[in-house]
Amino acid sequence: MKLKHIVIAMGLSASLIGVAQAATPPENTVTKKITLTANINDAIFVSKPDGSTWYGTEELVADDYKQKKFSATLPIRIWTKGTEFNVSLAQPLKMSNGHVEMKNPVVSLTHSGGEGEVKFGSELKIAQMEEGEDGKDEIHNLKIKAEAPASGDFSDGSFSGDLVMLFEPVAAAEIP
Repeated sequence: MKLKHIVIAMGLSASLIGVAQAATPPENTVTKKITLTANINDAIFVSKPDGSTWYGTEELVADDYKQKKFSATLPIRIWTKGTEFNVSLAQPLKMSNGHVEMKNPVVSLTHSGGEGEVKFGSELKIAQMEEGEDGKDEIHNLKIKAEAPASGDFSDGSFSGDLVMLFEPVAAAEIP
């Protein structure tokens, strides 16, 4: 009886080795790695309005046929446990075609008190008013604007850059 179990185990081991060898990629393949992260925060969550994801690559569009000014408006949903949050740029916004940069980039965020500019090096404090599930939940408009370089400073083509924003919850003040 014990010999029977040993023979079965050896047979299974051999078949598993065969499967492992069959799964080995062919010689002319390329392996790609994607690093995945998930961040859980119980004080603030920033997403698209449907609550699912964040934006990837977005396009600024020309404001008119002259193509001197470009803009985009992206609705964003911000859920906070508290009433206030701070937002700032983690780095200055620069859009370049490799040779020259677009001029005067401005990032702003709408809120119940109007609209405020989001800058690198200083925080914009936003108060959320709308009640949501277990906190405050509002849709804001993220507005991005930039101007084309001066005529003759650039060739036709596309400009690109990274908009990196930092959203921070504001802790409620403790009453002594």
